[in-house]
Amino acid sequence: MKIRSLGLKISLVVTLLIAVIIVLVVMIVSIQSETLISDLTKAEARTANQTLFKAVEDLRDSAALRSELISFSNDLIDGIVDDNFLLVERALRRNGEGLDEIIVTNTQGIVIMRSNSDQKGDSVAGQAAISNALLTDSTYATIESLPGGGLIIRGASPVKDTLGNLIGAVSCGHDLTEPRYVDEIKGLSNCDVSIYEGNVRISTTLTDENGERLVGTLLDPEVEQIVLVQGLTYEVQIDLFGKMFAANYAPLFVGNEIIGILSTGVHIDGTIAAHSNMLRGIIIIAIIVGAIGIALVFLMSMSLVSRPLRKIAVFAEKIATGELGISADSKATIDINTYDEVGYLARDLEQVYARLKGYIGEIKERMQDLAEGDLTTKSTYDFSGDYTHIKLSINEISSNLGRTMSEINAVSTQVAEGSASIAAGSNMLAQGTADQASAIEELSASIAVVAEIINATADMADRSAELAKTMQTNAERGSAQMNEMVAAVDEISNASLNIRQVIKTIDDIAFQTNILALNASIEAARAGVHGKGFAVVAEEVRNLAVKSAGAAKDTEALISNSIEKAELGARIAEDTALSISEIISGINESSQIAGQIATSSGEQSFGIEQINKGIDQVSQVVMQNSITARDSADSSAKMSEQSSLLKKLIQRFKL
Repeated sequence: MKIRSLGLKISLVVTLLIAVIIVLVVMIVSIQSETLISDLTKAEARTANQTLFKAVEDLRDSAALRSELISFSNDLIDGIVDDNFLLVERALRRNGEGLDEIIVTNTQGIVIMRSNSDQKGDSVAGQAAISNALLTDSTYATIESLPGGGLIIRGASPVKDTLGNLIGAVSCGHDLTEPRYVDEIKGLSNCDVSIYEGNVRISTTLTDENGERLVGTLLDPEVEQIVLVQGLTYEVQIDLFGKMFAANYAPLFVGNEIIGILSTGVHIDGTIAAHSNMLRGIIIIAIIVGAIGIALVFLMSMSLVSRPLRKIAVFAEKIATGELGISADSKATIDINTYDEVGYLARDLEQVYARLKGYIGEIKERMQDLAEGDLTTKSTYDFSGDYTHIKLSINEISSNLGRTMSEINAVSTQVAEGSASIAAGSNMLAQGTADQASAIEELSASIAVVAEIINATADMADRSAELAKTMQTNAERGSAQMNEMVAAVDEISNASLNIRQVIKTIDDIAFQTNILALNASIEAARAGVHGKGFAVVAEEVRNLAVKSAGAAKDTEALISNSIEKAELGARIAEDTALSISEIISGINESSQIAGQIATSSGEQSFGIEQINKGIDQVSQVVMQNSITARDSADSSAKMSEQSSLLKKLIQRFKL
C-alpha cells in the first residue's frame, strides 16, 4: 500500500492557512487603517482627557491636604494669635512649595497674608473655600473663578489655637492658568491639552506659528452647544487653527454648575503618518514571520510527524497483514523514542503487536491441542481487556467439546448395551409370540366351551326368574294375611285394656262397699240390741264386698295376663309381618338378580362371540409380531456393531 506523507499535507495546509491569514491581515489593515487610526486617536484623546480629569481631582485633593497641614503649623497658629507676621510668613515659606497661592485670614475672612503678593487687609470671605472652612469648621476644596479671569483650585481649612478656638483660616490654590499643568498632561499622553473657563481657552498647549500659546481663543459654537449647554462629553474630528485633531471635550462641573471644559486632542495628520509607517512595518514583519513559520512548520512536520507516522504506518500495515512473527521472524519495534503523542502511539502499537502475537500464539497452541484430540486443554495465557472473551471462549469450547464427547461416549456405551439387550429381548419376543400363538389356540377352544356353559346358565337363569316371580306372588299374599292378623291382635289388646278399666271400677265399688259395711257395723254396735240384725246384714255385705274385690283382682290378673299375651302376639305378628316383608324384598331382589343374570348371560354369550373374533385378530397380530421381533433382533445386532465402532472412535479423544 502506498503511504502518502501526512507531514507534507499538514505543512501545505498550515502554509496555506498562514498565507491566507497574512493576506487577510494585510487587506483588513489596509481597509480599516483609517478607521483604526481614527479609533486609536479618539481613544488616545479620551484617555488623555481622563488623565486630565484625574490630575484636576488630584490637585483638588492636594490643595485640601496642604491647607490642612499648614493649619496645624505652630508658626502659623502663634503668628495669628500674637499678630506676628514673621511667624506667619515663615510658615507659608516652609509649606508653600508646589502651590500657586496661599492665603491666611482671620475669623472674618480678612486677609492676614498672601504668599504670592503683599496685598493684605482685604476681605476674601466671598471665596467659596474660605467661607465653607470658616462656617463649617472643616476642610473644603473646590474650583473657583479668578477675578481677572481664569480658574483656580482652592482647598481651605480652619485654623485653631491650642484650646481649639477658631482663630482664622488658610487656603491653598493651584492656578489652572499656569501652563505647567497642561504641559505635564501633554508630556504624559502626547496629546494637546486645553482648559476653558466658559467658552474661553484659559490654558493650552496649542501654539501659533510664532510659538505663542493660543490663550483667550473661543470655543467652537457646535462644541459649546453640546458640552456647555447640554452638559455632554463630545468626541469629534475638528480643524483647530489649520490642523485636524481627534478631540475630546468634557464639561467641568462644580456642584451642578458647568464652569468650564477640559479638552484633549490628537493631531491626526502626524498620527496617521506614524501609524501608517508602523502598519507597514507590522505587515513586513508579519510576512517575514509567516515565511519563517511556514519553513519551520514544514521542517518540523516532516521530521516530527511525517517520518514517524510513516514508520508507524508500515508497522501497522504489517499487523494488518498478519505478520506477527509466529510463522517467521519479524521486527517487533518501530524505533521511535519521542515522548509526544506520536511516540506514545508508536509504543502503544508495539504493545498491540506483542499482545496480538501472544494471543494468536496461544490460540494456535490451543487449536492444535484440539486438533490432536486433547479435549482437556485449557488456556492460561494472560488475556487483558475485551480479549479475555477469547480466553473464555477457548476454554468454553474445550470444556463443551470434552463434555459433549464424554456424553457421546457414555451414550454410545448405553446404546451398545441397549442394542444387545434389545437383540436378546427381540429373540425372546419372537419365541414368546410363537408360544402366544399356541396359547391363543387353546384359549379359543376353552372359550367355546365357556360359551356353551354360559348359554345353559342363561336358560337356568330364565327359569329361576319365573320361580322367583311365583314366590313373590305367594309371599305378598301371606304378607297381606299377616297384616290382617296383626290388626286383629291389636283390637284384642285394645279390648283387654277396656276390660281392665271396668274391673278397676268394680274393685273401686267393692272397696267403697266394704267401707260402707264397716261403717254400718260400727253404727249397729252403737245401736246395741236393736242393731244386731243390721249388723248381720252389714257383715254379709262386707264379706260379699271382700269376695267381689278378690274376684276383681283375680279377673284383673287374668286380664293383665291376656293383655301381655296379646301384646306378645302382636309383637310376634309384627315381627312376622316384617320378616315376610323382608322375604318379599329378598324375593324381589332375587327376581331382579335372576333377570339381570339372564340378561348378563345373553350379553356374555354375545361377548364370547366377539372374544372369539378378537382372538382371531390377536392371533394374526401375534404372527406379525413374531416376524417383526425377528427383524428387530437383526437390526439390534447391527446397532450393537455400530455402537462398538463409535466407542472406538471416541476413545481416540483425550477426555
